[in-house]
Amino acid sequence: MMKTYNNSLKTLALALLAMATVGCGQKQAPASSESAETAESQDSTAAVVPTQKLDVKKYLEQMSEPDELRLGLGDLELSEYALADLDGDGQDEVWVRDLTHNYMAIYVVNGDTAQLVAYSDGSTELTFYKNAVYYSAYYSPGRSCEGATVVKNSRLADSFWSEEFFDDEMETGSEDYYVNGKEATEEECEQFVRRLGQPVDAPPLEWVRL
Repeated sequence: MMKTYNNSLKTLALALLAMATVGCGQKQAPASSESAETAESQDSTAAVVPTQKLDVKKYLEQMSEPDELRLGLGDLELSEYALADLDGDGQDEVWVRDLTHNYMAIYVVNGDTAQLVAYSDGSTELTFYKNAVYYSAYYSPGRSCEGATVVKNSRLADSFWSEEFFDDEMETGSEDYYVNGKEATEEECEQFVRRLGQPVDAPPLEWVRL
């Protein structure tokens, strides 16, 4: 399985994940097929907000909600944003970060809703692909997670998420794997990563104070 751990540094879930996510920290229950179909129907009717008309401050409350973060960050004060096109459709996604620059998250915006793609924090590393973000996190000995979210036409598309958790002696534990909100196998998650292709450079960001 692709493992990229950043010791200097489970957001994108299944965000993203939807992973999708997006992120690590708390396990998400797989979405039911009925809820997934409802979400897809709602998402397909929500208009993508043109970049030039985007008021990022309108979405700050959604972007700061703890249940979106899936980490023990407590209150989060976002201080800056940037706009960059993740999937190459000509429509920018929204990138935000906090005062310390230790936390950064990526969102797609449709109608009045901002949806988490992925986030990075002190334990998480992001890897970028042509139209996707892969994230991996190492929280403690025996606990790690990874996932990826694909963005198409400025909307969350496919995603996978996995988590491994073992006790202090590394003798007993659990491994969970999900693809598009449904239970999957390790091999299916590995195939998901291979389909992403080769990593690319992160897009250049010009940060603007909120």
